[in-house]
Amino acid sequence: MTALAAARDVLTQSEAEARAARMSNCTYTLALSLTRGSPAYDGDVTVTFDDSGSGDTFFDFRGKTIHAFTINGAAVEPDWTGYRLTLPGHALSTRNTIHIRYTNDYDHQGDGFHQFSDPEDGEEYLYTNFEPYESHRLFPQFDQPDIKATYSLMVSAPDEWAVITNARELSATPDADGRTLHQYETTKRFSTYLVCLCAGPFDRFQDRHGDIELGFYYRKSLTQYVDRDELVTITRQGLDFYADFFGLAYPFGKYDQIFCPENNAGAMENVAAVTFNEQFIYRDPPTDSQRRRRAEVILHEMAHMWFGDLVTMRWWNDLWLNESFATYMSYLAMTSATRFTSGWQDFNAGMKNWAYRQDQLVTTHPISGVVEDTDQTFLNFDGITYGKGASVLKQLVAAIGMDGFREGTRHYFRTYPYSNATLAQFLASLEAGSGADLKEWARLWLETASLNTIGTKWEADGERISALSLTQAASPEYPTIRPHTLEIGLVREEAGSLTVESLPAAIRAAQVDVPAAIGRAKPSLVFPNFNDHGYFKVALDAESVAFARENMERIDDPLLRNLLWASLWSMVRDQQLKSTDFLAVVRERVAKEPRIELAEVVLSQAQTALARFVPEDMKEREGHLLFATCYEALRAADDGDAQITWMRAMIAAAPNAEDIGVLAALADGAEAVAGLTVDQQMRWSIAIKSVGYGLPGGSARLAAETLRDPSDRGQRELLRAETSAPDAITKAAAWEKFLGQGYGSLYLTESAMSGFNWPRQRDLLGPYVEKFFAATPEVFRTRDKEFYAGYFSALFPGYRVERAVLERGERLLAETEAELPILARMLKEANDELGRAIKCCEFAAS
Repeated sequence: MTALAAARDVLTQSEAEARAARMSNCTYTLALSLTRGSPAYDGDVTVTFDDSGSGDTFFDFRGKTIHAFTINGAAVEPDWTGYRLTLPGHALSTRNTIHIRYTNDYDHQGDGFHQFSDPEDGEEYLYTNFEPYESHRLFPQFDQPDIKATYSLMVSAPDEWAVITNARELSATPDADGRTLHQYETTKRFSTYLVCLCAGPFDRFQDRHGDIELGFYYRKSLTQYVDRDELVTITRQGLDFYADFFGLAYPFGKYDQIFCPENNAGAMENVAAVTFNEQFIYRDPPTDSQRRRRAEVILHEMAHMWFGDLVTMRWWNDLWLNESFATYMSYLAMTSATRFTSGWQDFNAGMKNWAYRQDQLVTTHPISGVVEDTDQTFLNFDGITYGKGASVLKQLVAAIGMDGFREGTRHYFRTYPYSNATLAQFLASLEAGSGADLKEWARLWLETASLNTIGTKWEADGERISALSLTQAASPEYPTIRPHTLEIGLVREEAGSLTVESLPAAIRAAQVDVPAAIGRAKPSLVFPNFNDHGYFKVALDAESVAFARENMERIDDPLLRNLLWASLWSMVRDQQLKSTDFLAVVRERVAKEPRIELAEVVLSQAQTALARFVPEDMKEREGHLLFATCYEALRAADDGDAQITWMRAMIAAAPNAEDIGVLAALADGAEAVAGLTVDQQMRWSIAIKSVGYGLPGGSARLAAETLRDPSDRGQRELLRAETSAPDAITKAAAWEKFLGQGYGSLYLTESAMSGFNWPRQRDLLGPYVEKFFAATPEVFRTRDKEFYAGYFSALFPGYRVERAVLERGERLLAETEAELPILARMLKEANDELGRAIKCCEFAAS
């Protein structure tokens, strides 16, 4: 039977709860036949399970053709919508055996069972990506986290292919037609979304760490870029740290890490077979901050082996706990066990600021909330789930102590191995480990939305503090006042340098006095989140703002500098500091920043200010001034990371033909900076900017880069360049292709989309504002979520910071909110961000 046209492929929480109440003791025996160059594969699955219920139920299965379907030995005519396969109640018993033979097409959207052809050597690679609800693209199953199962796989594949699954290989025997039959151990119990299968002519290297077999896999064309030593070192350090911290050795035998092309996620924590985006294999020389981010991702996915894989959430409403815990633990492991000891600074600049931004949108939501179906899960992979949750855990650890937190996690893993658990059960384990009552903490921090703002009020009598209090505010929409455990940093001049005195404090109300501050030396700056334990916005007093603006680089503590820059940036977003004034501070101070990693963060904020918060008639001037600042810093830089950072910032800032000409001269060697290497990604960016600005020689530069880089990266960059051209015919053809057959894979289509909108091409792109809003509802009705998310992100005309665009977005929201809830959320967030940008531009112009 061939599938009928599929309706909406979604599973509700109530449906999942009904199935979980019936089903238990589930096993899958799966045989797959993979043929090189074929658009499809064949599968044969036998599923056994106990059923304590009655009536019909269903498998999730998104496939092409079912050839055979038997239930307990009897053939059954499939009742199949294309994503749901009915298991008729009259055919089921207390113990069941289901057999299905089928054919399915490979996926090309980055989810499901993805197929990729390497443009450099023509080799084919396959990999799976299933979270939260895509495992049923590979085989029929109960696709929900709380029906855990064991899996026994056999895979027939071309002889030269490596085949990686969740389990160790038992045997590899010759099969027909130049193929090998691979058979794998039966796995331990885990959830369906954690199943993994990767296949292709992967290059590899292997190692051991104690009893754990380590495998690293990557495309042949990337072998020259693989940093073996650092990958092994971080992996070993993480395994040791977690085994010691959790009091439990790594539970799944072997540990493979596979770098996969066109991977939608940064990485995925499949049991014993973690998949990574290839961005973590650096084709161009990376900065140390890039290496640190890769280490965090490696450690994040590894933490999931315990928290998420060994013990798994019962339903997706506890996704936040899964991701927040792994995020917190990855930074803890990185700073405790690796050379990347400044990880918490990276946490603040990345994860925490992502959380702050997300938590101030109109779509803010509690950390722990209701997730009615798997589509809602897709939207909750956000800054609140990852960044806020991890920040709150960090604050909780500061309150209950690291020993109590450690013992609580050990209690959790001892109690629920290879099963599912809820937030309440996790909190009960932390209470058992720490002796603390966490019920009120959970109510205030996990079940309410948005964030607080904390500031200080202080007075001095001569050279001594006479009074100091903390203040706490909340928005009218979300008026919760929460408990915060924090440190107050008192910065003052002393013998020609700055010192910082830390003062522990806590606040549970709208205001609290801090008597311990009285009599201490008068500060020049007061910062109420020293060491970054708290999750809140900081309201700096006027004197502290003025001091920070003039003395930022003099503060020795890099985390405090990071936090102060973040506070200034928050003031820009809240229309308390003009974007142009912020850019002036950046120009004056950023080149003096001792840590290039922090300069990189500040430059990123400056780029956002230029793109979104500076009035249109000021953009070229402000962009050129930033470009000139970065160019001067580049010429003064004496190490590779600094040169890379300043050069990347120059490329992003360049606002006119003259500045782009400087970049081109650096790329061509007509102008030189000692020690600078203009890498391939920089070359592509310069070429694409030349094309987007319609500069003479842009096409020739593009042709040269195409010859220099024939890889899949080059293929994507070329598509981005082609749609960047300021040409009406080119734009029309690209738009038609976006909404039609696309460019092959979703990755390629998104690359082409990313080149479409250029602020400099406002007049040319004018008609596509209405075209976007007119086409969007049908895109969300008919396309997969990965496509419509990419389409919306790339093509929403937010580059036009205009009230007319905002009004059109609000009209579309009113028209579609009831019918298309995912579109509604995306529109609310885009409209909210656009409204903020309009206010910031108007404030800057005032």
